[in-house]
Amino acid sequence: MTLQHSAKEWEISRASLKVRNPNNQANDWLNSILLDFEQRKENGEPIASIEHQEQKADAWYLVKAIPTGQACLACHGSELKPEVKNKLTELYPSDKATGFNLGDIRGAFVVKKHP
Repeated sequence: MTLQHSAKEWEISRASLKVRNPNNQANDWLNSILLDFEQRKENGEPIASIEHQEQKADAWYLVKAIPTGQACLACHGSELKPEVKNKLTELYPSDKATGFNLGDIRGAFVVKKHP
């Protein structure tokens, strides 16, 4: 999905504190933003409004929290069907992207606009 919607000057990716795909591992800058998102949620801010925008030397960034919805729980929840769990283990042996509950922050979309 992220590749499909990325263009030459725009880049879309995902990141999480609990990754399934190692390519979505957050760097230190993004990790601190994700931790801030968790704190903002704990302070009562609705997930739908949790975002961060920043102009850095290389590009402009928009980081937007991804809420865990009901449909997400089929693959990211605490109680996975055995066939789902087996397939995830096969495809992602180091998977850490489970154990989420409805309303958790699952991660973030990262939009990067190159100059």
